[in-house]
This record gives sequence, structure tokens and C-alpha cells, in this order.
Amino acid sequence: MDAHEQRWALVTGTTRGIGAAVAAQLLDGGWDVVGVARHAAAIEHPRYRHVALDLSDPSALEPAIERQLGPVLRDGRWRRVALVNNAAAGGALAPLERIDPVDHARVHAVNVVAAAWLMGFVLRCTDPGAALRIVNVSSGAAVRAFPGLGDYCGSKAALRMIGMAAAAELDSPLRNTPAPADTAILSYEPGTVDTAMQEGARQRPLADYPWGQLFRDFHASGSLAPPSAPAQEIVEFVEGDGHARFTERRLRR
Repeated sequence: MDAHEQRWALVTGTTRGIGAAVAAQLLDGGWDVVGVARHAAAIEHPRYRHVALDLSDPSALEPAIERQLGPVLRDGRWRRVALVNNAAAGGALAPLERIDPVDHARVHAVNVVAAAWLMGFVLRCTDPGAALRIVNVSSGAAVRAFPGLGDYCGSKAALRMIGMAAAAELDSPLRNTPAPADTAILSYEPGTVDTAMQEGARQRPLADYPWGQLFRDFHASGSLAPPSAPAQEIVEFVEGDGHARFTERRLRR
């Protein structure tokens, strides 16, 4: 990769955890980075721009992103573009029969609807001659059922499938809209990472969430990876070439 090429990344959930670590590593690598999160990120860098946006509100997503970022992405100077769909809502941590439908909809709005719309945004706005890399931060919950995580499992499974469908569309003879020829999508499982979501699950009373002992055991055994570890592998993907249209990976440990 040419060290002097113009590189632009959109990373969601940059307030903390994996998103903050990805943004920091991309900035260290010379990328221009836009972070999207509800709250301000603790990142001060001349190539970092922050968009304060609640991804659980689909009605606000399109006007805010199109207005603030559409002209930037469409100006054609970017030779490599990355989208890292990292932001996620953790779910109710409750049996399915106790999940409020409004809360359930919010989980899917963040984990599925916003992520899918952002994939479409970068596909239609990135210069067709640029390299486009999309990373959907997934979870073991996308492929394995965990009690008490029905809403979260369902949302991550949906995001995984949407990424696969988007990859299949790229080479479909029925496609009639332009997209960068060099596009690759990664569904990435970061494993058990020391994040605020993990901490929240550990602190939930076992009387309310009896399956929470699993998260306590992760912490007690020292098996939680630091956010910098999955961030490094995500950055390696977006900076790399020769990927298949769709790839699934899990943190190497």
C-alpha cells in the first residue's frame, strides 16, 4: 500500500473500547478518521472529526450522515475507504418474554439498521476506483445461541447475513448501481474483550440475569482481551489487499 495514498475511514462507537482503539490506530497510520457516537470521543487529532449521532434513531441517520459526510466522501480524492461498524447496543440481558418491544427495536436499530445503511452509504458514495473495506464487528452470538441474549444474538446474526448479502450483490449480474470494484467485507468476531458491555453484564445481579456468571468467569480467568488486540486485526484488514468479497474471522489468540 502506498504510504502517501489518501485514506478515509468511518468508525462507529469511537467513544471507548474497540472503536476508540481502531480510530487511534488508523490515525497513527495516516488515515483521516470520522467517528460517529452518541457522546464526544476522547480523541484529539488534526485528522479526526467527530459526528455526535444517536444510531438508535433511524430517522436522524440519513440526513445527518448525508449532509455532513456525503460531500467529503464523494469528492474523489480518497484512494482507500474503510467503514468499521463497531457501535452496538448490548440488549436487555433478559429472557425473551421479558424484553420490552421498544428496547428490542432499539437494539436492532443500532446493530442492524444503522450498520446496514452505512454499508449502503459507503458503497454508493466511494469512488469506483478506490479500494473499499467494510468491517462489521460481529460476535459469537451471531452463530451461537446464548440464553438471555435473544435480542442481541438476533441482531448480530442479522448483521452477519446482511454483510454476506451485500458481498453477493457486488458481483450479481442484476446489479445496476456502481460500487468500487475492489470491495471486501469482513464479519469479525473480536472474542471476549474487556469493554463496557462486558462490565455491564458482569455487574447485572444474577437474580435478574442468571446467566451472567459466564461473564464473571471470563473476567476472573483473565481471558478478556484488551481492545487494542481486535483493533489491530481490523486495521490490518482495511489496509490489506487480496481479500475475498466476504470473509469471516475471529480474534487470533
